[in-house]
Amino acid sequence: MRTLEGSDRIRNGLIGLLVLIMVIGVGQSFVSTPMLFAKPIYYAHFADSAGSGPGDKVRINGVDVGKLKSMKIDGDRVKVGFTLGDQRIGSDSRVSIRTDTILGKRVMEIEPRGNKPLAVNAVLPIEQSTTPYQLYDAFSDLTKTTAGWDLDAVKKSLNVLSETLDQSSPELSKALDGIARFSDTIGKRDDEFKLLLAQANKVAGVLGNRSEQINRLLVNAQVLLATVNARGQAIDYLLANVAAVSRQFAGFIDDNPNLNNVLSQLEIVSDVLAKHKEDFAYSITTASKFMGALAEGIGSGPYFKSLIVNLIPGQLMQPFVDAAFKKRGIDPEEFWRNAGLPAFRFPDPTGAMQANGAPPAPQPIMEGTPEFPGPAVGPGSPCSYTPTGGSMTPGNPMPCASVTDGPYGPVPGGFPPPNIAVSAPVPGSATPNHGVPAAAIPGTMGPIAPGLPGPALAPGPPGARTVPVPGPVDAPPIAPLDMGGQ
Repeated sequence: MRTLEGSDRIRNGLIGLLVLIMVIGVGQSFVSTPMLFAKPIYYAHFADSAGSGPGDKVRINGVDVGKLKSMKIDGDRVKVGFTLGDQRIGSDSRVSIRTDTILGKRVMEIEPRGNKPLAVNAVLPIEQSTTPYQLYDAFSDLTKTTAGWDLDAVKKSLNVLSETLDQSSPELSKALDGIARFSDTIGKRDDEFKLLLAQANKVAGVLGNRSEQINRLLVNAQVLLATVNARGQAIDYLLANVAAVSRQFAGFIDDNPNLNNVLSQLEIVSDVLAKHKEDFAYSITTASKFMGALAEGIGSGPYFKSLIVNLIPGQLMQPFVDAAFKKRGIDPEEFWRNAGLPAFRFPDPTGAMQANGAPPAPQPIMEGTPEFPGPAVGPGSPCSYTPTGGSMTPGNPMPCASVTDGPYGPVPGGFPPPNIAVSAPVPGSATPNHGVPAAAIPGTMGPIAPGLPGPALAPGPPGARTVPVPGPVDAPPIAPLDMGGQ
């Protein structure tokens, strides 16, 4: 017997490789397109960045809703870009940078105000923002305040105050003894305080000497910002379009509630794929070794064969398949019963055969609906078994419905009626007749098929093996199964 082989294996292999590369390229480009998943960005002006930076959290009423995305100098102020997730705030809202942890971690707090929503890419003015009072500000103010102190005069003042209060109130003298000792300590540490102030002055002097370099750095930063601002219009236009697309996607998802479930399931699938990322990488690496060995095996000689199914229509192959089954002792007349179909899925013997002589469809099953939420056939029911030979006839299309014996003996009360709509019994109808003539060995009648005889087949194409069958019989209407009539 000849096998099917490609006429040009090299050409077919190149076409398959090209299709694979195109699929990988399109999928990679779709994943790497960030604008499909972009979020709207809002801006706010601050007098000082206060040590915050991109990545810090944005909070509303103590709840994290977004992150800081950008931070750049805008003249004498700092322009901070941030996201809000699904939240919206008014144009009169107040923003402030605060200390989140003792280690100095910053967070931006938002106090929503106003009825007019803040537009995408809009900027909150500096009048609506505040920055925290930082540690170096406190030391700077302390240095300026204590620089002109006369420590000897302070010491004398505290001593006089202590003596006066000691004479006026004996109960207060004990508390003021501590103040006196504190003033003595300040006097003893006068030199250390002066040294600390001298070091602070040196630091200020170093900063003053480096002011030219700092100014040059700021000038370069202004040039960089000017270049970025030149492209700002295009970026704003792009972000506005992305925001519009995002709103359209949000509306589309709201209009299709089932899509939320699909996306949730897709998120679960993506999490599983990400969790097994290393396993997939290992599988691909292993497959590459196998493909190399397979390529060597294919190219080593004519020992590789392939099978492509469904190249020929089933109508042309069916007679040969049936004949092959009969030669091997498989009777097509018993095909449906040998297939192991339960009785409630067996072809309806009261229904009319198909136009081509094939058996009719099985009985309609009523389950999974509000009226019939449970299964159509309960477990253990005889209708869930394969019927015996000749038990299903047009006069009794569902004999299993009246059986009270289960697989292990009689069942008290019998079984509940199955929720199946079968054709009404037709006791006087013709018996099932031969089915598709082409399914038989040439020159013989077709196998007996369940169902009332169908219409006669057309002569068919030249050379077709057709055998006349009786004319059509009108099938009775489908009605729900009546247990009392069985």
